Amino acid sequence: MAKTFDRAMAAGFDCVLGLLGRLPAGFTRELCASLARLYAVAGAPRVADARVNLRLAFPELPARERERILKASFANLGRSFAEVALMRAGASTELFDVVSIEGLENLERAQRESGRAGALVVTAHLGSWEFCAAALSHHGLPISVVQHGFENPDIDSIVTDWRERAGLETLLLGGAAFVVFRALAAGRYVALLLDQNASLAEGLYAPFFARPACTRSGPAQLAMVRGVPVVPVFFHRIGTTGTHIAKIGEPLLIEAEGQDPDKALVTNVERMNAVIEAAIRESPSQWIWTHRRFKTQPADAPPLYPARRGVLRAIRRVLR
Repeated sequence: MAKTFDRAMAAGFDCVLGLLGRLPAGFTRELCASLARLYAVAGAPRVADARVNLRLAFPELPARERERILKASFANLGRSFAEVALMRAGASTELFDVVSIEGLENLERAQRESGRAGALVVTAHLGSWEFCAAALSHHGLPISVVQHGFENPDIDSIVTDWRERAGLETLLLGGAAFVVFRALAAGRYVALLLDQNASLAEGLYAPFFARPACTRSGPAQLAMVRGVPVVPVFFHRIGTTGTHIAKIGEPLLIEAEGQDPDKALVTNVERMNAVIEAAIRESPSQWIWTHRRFKTQPADAPPLYPARRGVLRAIRRVLR
């Protein structure tokens, strides 16, 4: 029954993507933006989490301004979903001409300074990250994306399919070490979305919006040990339009292990968090605020987020 439920959910998801992909691009974007904004106004699941994150990140802002950011963030997410649908519809490569690239010289600098092709790319769920990553691939950059995978294996297959058909190589997070090494050795740019919560088993605390946030330390460790350059890349939508800028930043300064490798690791993770935070502050209405970024807390700390009902997960567990 659980497998049947997963297949039904995936079929519905695929059908929605297919229908949206057949509509005119501008209409599809604004339709999805309006629906997503209504979702936020209705206080649907995860909206409360977004409000908590905005309050933690911007305590100095009036509540009205935080609400404006929240609604705009959901609208951006709707537009980004529409762009994924258009991308998956198999439109011509001209679809990606709306994405311009700024800072290509920083990739050349990273290669020159490290003496090797390829790099770790630090990025976030900002702007229209799926669509823009595919655009980089269409512009000739060999992009590999480390993905978490979905609990529903059928949806996971759909997502993997649209990424690979768009020219992206996908690497599974759970067993990524070897395939990441292989991708880097082949001169590829391995993109890591490092703006999500990590467990203490896989990360360490580093400041994020002036609060300790448990952050994956593996990428920093890899950069330290293997001498791999780390380049920040973030995607920004221009206003509420369908045009975008991919901003490639200067390579991050990565501390070598030296006499105190633990301290160097913390410093490097802090630098990665800092560059992500700066990008979000530049376009706060384009980040996904719904993720429980500060979920991992000391055992005696009070919970930051409200209890989550998780209706679909509950149904899936019952069907098992």
